[in-house]
This record gives sequence, C-alpha cells and structure tokens, in this order.
Amino acid sequence: MDLCWNCNSGVRLLRWHITESRDELAQSYNQIWGDLANPETAASGSTHKLAARHLVAQAFPQHQLVFSEHGKPLLQPQSAAINHSHAGNYALLAHHPVKSVGVDIEQLRPQLSRIYKRFCNEAEIEKLGPKPTLETLLLIWCAKEALYKAIGQKGTDFKEHLHMTDWPIDPELAEGTLQARITLTAFEQTCTLRFQRWNEYAAVWVALD
Repeated sequence: MDLCWNCNSGVRLLRWHITESRDELAQSYNQIWGDLANPETAASGSTHKLAARHLVAQAFPQHQLVFSEHGKPLLQPQSAAINHSHAGNYALLAHHPVKSVGVDIEQLRPQLSRIYKRFCNEAEIEKLGPKPTLETLLLIWCAKEALYKAIGQKGTDFKEHLHMTDWPIDPELAEGTLQARITLTAFEQTCTLRFQRWNEYAAVWVALD
C-alpha cells in the first residue's frame, strides 16, 4: 500500500497504487490469505479485485471476506465494517470499528457531463447551474456511490433517495467535505462525507450513524 490515514470521522483508509501485474498479484494472493483464500478469485479475479482483497487481508489478517445478500462486503469475525473501491491504478479500503462505511474512487471522465442528469435530482441540477464542471460532477457521483455502498440496500435510488445538499465548487481543492441527506422509507439521515483528490482521481467516503 502507498498511503494510509485516519479520518476524524473514525474511518481509516488504506490506498494501494497498483504497479504489480495481475499475475504477480495472483501469485501472492494465496500466500497473503492462507487457508482463507478463494481459489476462484486467484484464478479469474481482476487486477483491481486482487489488489482490493490484498488490502483487506493486510488490514485484517486471519479474517474471512464474505458478502451480504445485497453484495455488501463483510468480515468474519465481524471486528469492523469495511468497504472497498478501485479505479485506474488505485484500490482503496475504508473501515470503521462500528459504523457502516462506504467509499468510492473514480477517475475524471468526460461522459459525466452527458449523464449527470441520470443521477442528479432536480434540486441538485438547479444548484449545479447550466455548466457544472467535471470535477464537481465527479465528487457528486463518488458521494452517491459511497452513500449507496454504506447503506448496502438494493433498490436505493440515486435521484430519489440520495440528496446532495452542499459541495465544494473549487476544482483545485484537494480535500474537504460534502453534505447529504438520505430519505429511504425506513432510514433517514443527514450526513457529512469527506473527499480527497489527486491527479485525475477523486475518493469520497462516509460513515453512517
């Protein structure tokens, strides 16, 4: 891993700048996981998946990685809540001792300007104005992905249930916060998300109460 840090929200993050080949990662996969390794992952998992599983194993040795019915990653034994993401040459793991966490990392991509009305609601579109920057759209996309993953419930709609209420507009801002509101029938919460940006990447994470 090339970076790890603690957030004041209680979330700990580990980042891996992937320079290894897929074959190199596969060869070390069983050594890291030992008897808990999944042979299918070693045989056919992508470079990103292998790197993400390596991060989990480094942070939580002698644990098993399982998934909920909604696809949310879980540890056995349940010593922490975890979530991971990957994009480009990076994999990222976020974990918290108690709170459900979500994290998303993405690379800047032009198509966000064409599709943002698919994941932004009317209030967000109005606040964004006629020409939102790619950097702002990337933060909002990452934030909604992180919220979705922290909630861990299929059927959560980006436009209907996840509402971004405040976000930075300075594309040069390297780190900061965003504000959001979740309006699911059985779960409502106002929350603060945190982000970091470097090169053409953005990572956003959140811990839910």
